[in-house]
Amino acid sequence: MADIDTDVTAQVVQHATAEEEVRICLFSISGDTYAVTVDILAEIIIPQKIFPVPTTPSHVIGIINLRGNIVPIVDIRPALSLPVAAGANQIAIIRYNQMTLGILVDSVAEVISMPLSSVLPLPAEVAAQDTGAKNRSRYLKAIIQRQNGVAALLNIDRLLEAVRLT
Repeated sequence: MADIDTDVTAQVVQHATAEEEVRICLFSISGDTYAVTVDILAEIIIPQKIFPVPTTPSHVIGIINLRGNIVPIVDIRPALSLPVAAGANQIAIIRYNQMTLGILVDSVAEVISMPLSSVLPLPAEVAAQDTGAKNRSRYLKAIIQRQNGVAALLNIDRLLEAVRLT
């Protein structure tokens, strides 16, 4: 007979492995939901006086003075093949590779933590279509699956190439 103290079934140990999470900011542009990771998001501000800069591309709306720092403001709608809006309700300030710029957004929904398993790669047929001026998928990195829909995680590297400031 097995001794109860050494019986394996008497010692049940559960090891819960916590899944890695990613923190993202969800925002709306022209009715679509997009996201950026919070590690590149400096802050969200309400629109303020934007000073136009002559001879810049049309997607460069202008510059703002953000606590003594000059920050260019861009509209990423043309890169995403979305119609240009008359104005935006908020500006997402992005800091990436020693560059700071503001992106016009309609509204910021929330900042949430998502399990890494909710961040899905782009479908193969979409990822393969990364050429063409009207293909917005080239500016997407992944799809984020949520309970109430999906969001597109922006590929900041490609997006910043498309919205050159000069």
